[in-house]
Amino acid sequence: MSKFLFLDDIRVPDFIYSPGIAEKFSIVRSYQEFVEFIQGNGLPDFISFDNDLGEDENGVIP
Repeated sequence: MSKFLFLDDIRVPDFIYSPGIAEKFSIVRSYQEFVEFIQGNGLPDFISFDNDLGEDENGVIP
């Protein structure tokens, strides 16, 4: 079975993908969770990356 990983601090896969695809994703909310997922599960077949992970309301990464 294919592994899908969704890295986003706010959104969920349903915002972007159709329901049949969205339900296949494991969700991680931070870089640290991402690293832990990879260490525990290996590399997924597909990763959906957040385009602004960690930015504040002004677009600045803390």
